[in-house]
Amino acid sequence: MNRKARKITALTLLIVVSVFFAGNSRGQGNASAVREFGGMGYSMFGRSIINLTDLNNKFESNGYSTISENFFAVGGGGHAIINNRLIIGGEGYSLLGESVTSGNYTSSVIAGCGFINVGYNIFSVKDFRIYPLAGMGAGVMNLKIYEDIESLSFDEILQIPARSSVMSTGGLVLNLALGAEYLLKFVEDESGRGGMLLGVRAGYTVSPFKGKLGMDEIEISGAPKMGITGPYIRIMIGGGAIGKE
Repeated sequence: MNRKARKITALTLLIVVSVFFAGNSRGQGNASAVREFGGMGYSMFGRSIINLTDLNNKFESNGYSTISENFFAVGGGGHAIINNRLIIGGEGYSLLGESVTSGNYTSSVIAGCGFINVGYNIFSVKDFRIYPLAGMGAGVMNLKIYEDIESLSFDEILQIPARSSVMSTGGLVLNLALGAEYLLKFVEDESGRGGMLLGVRAGYTVSPFKGKLGMDEIEISGAPKMGITGPYIRIMIGGGAIGKE
């Protein structure tokens, strides 16, 4: 993992730990006297860093350009808020990397994740809340290498069909994050309120068991192990409602 990734990881973990203990030290003083429940749905976009050290070492030793560890993330999710505190939800997103050229070949990595998350509201003021979040899910990564050719005849394809390769791996992925969100109220009455959700999450995903790249269920000897491991930050934009009991 590069220096930038280590800094982001350390900062994320420091914030999670600091806010967690700060929230606990307040006890239940921030809990609303009225029990509230609600639901939020949102789109998510941001940046991720995925550790591609093993893959890039293989690329360098074979004369290929290395692939950037910075990815653009886009997806969505939602969660329920139960009794003011408990947060249960899910999210899914795609990770899109930049393509690199090596001679006549272009290489790229794309990935995707889905999680079931559980969190706990440790600090709230009106419609602003902060919560740590832990999740479990699955992820997949695809490596594509293809030859840059402007045009081909069908006969040429039949003579040399192997002009591109797509290799994949996947498995268990864990998620640890700190979230902050604010419900911008548009409507409110005695039963509750609703409006636009604005938020941010910073966290870290871990693939505890990295998998080897395979092609059409065929094992590839000497393939690097890959997993969706690294820090991320996401912007959340959506809507939701809070009701009262």
